[in-house]
Amino acid sequence: MKPLKIHVSFLFVLLLPFTLGCIAWEPGWKMAQAPAVKGDVSKLLAQANIQISGSDTKEKLAALIRTYEQVLAIDPVNYESLWSLGRYYMLMGMGYSNNIKDKKENYLNARRYCERGMYTNSGFKKLVDDGAPVADACSALTKREIEAMYYWYNSTALYYMECMNFIEKIFNLRPANTKKVLDCMMAIDPAWGGGHPYAAIAGYYAAIPSFFGGDLKKSSEYYRKADEAGPEWLYIRFGRAMYLHRKTKDREAFRKDLQWIIAQDPHRAKSPYPWNVYFQREAKRMLADIDKYF
Repeated sequence: MKPLKIHVSFLFVLLLPFTLGCIAWEPGWKMAQAPAVKGDVSKLLAQANIQISGSDTKEKLAALIRTYEQVLAIDPVNYESLWSLGRYYMLMGMGYSNNIKDKKENYLNARRYCERGMYTNSGFKKLVDDGAPVADACSALTKREIEAMYYWYNSTALYYMECMNFIEKIFNLRPANTKKVLDCMMAIDPAWGGGHPYAAIAGYYAAIPSFFGGDLKKSSEYYRKADEAGPEWLYIRFGRAMYLHRKTKDREAFRKDLQWIIAQDPHRAKSPYPWNVYFQREAKRMLADIDKYF
């Protein structure tokens, strides 16, 4: 009898219905605490806004994160601080974590704070309290919570891509659930934040295998729409170079987008300054190592 051989793509399909997930973490809303101290939230938020304009190192980014966490010690449901912690813990994971352990910690922190942000919506709260998965409960969210939804989606995707081994990725592969969150953002406002939802779904179509719905033409079209919605945002061209141009083997387009990123003033571009520092640093590194990508 010939040994049984299962093609990798078939293995993904075979396991997909059973992907209950071998990686588990405590939902963010279960970790919220009562106010611990008294203080002036508005003063701390103003301080955070000043810090954002100068957070170009790991130490300064950590100080910015601490300021937002001080806000939550006073007001645990302060939405601005919750989603902002999602944004900057995600950056800490992408830009300043040099090992899997640190990346996991930062992406999980980003995810949990975003879950707490989404939990401030009463409809979402009721659904998850009744046992609904986050991907389903997102249907109750509104434009008010779109920041938390976006950074939850991205921190979850980055955890999957950067922190799981091959076997873990198989058992946690859930493109249908991923698409639900993307579809919710697209329904709320695809042009929000300079086209963040457009760019997110563009990256999705570029990253997933074609047998799960990956489509490079759709990815290219959504990146075009994102660029129209946010022509001064660095993240769009960074994502397009990283995910689409590498996949299509378009070396010249890859180079052009990264050179454009480097040429921008990081203080004047629409993206937050701490992110612009990261995008420009990585763009320079990717151009220097361009042969590794093609």
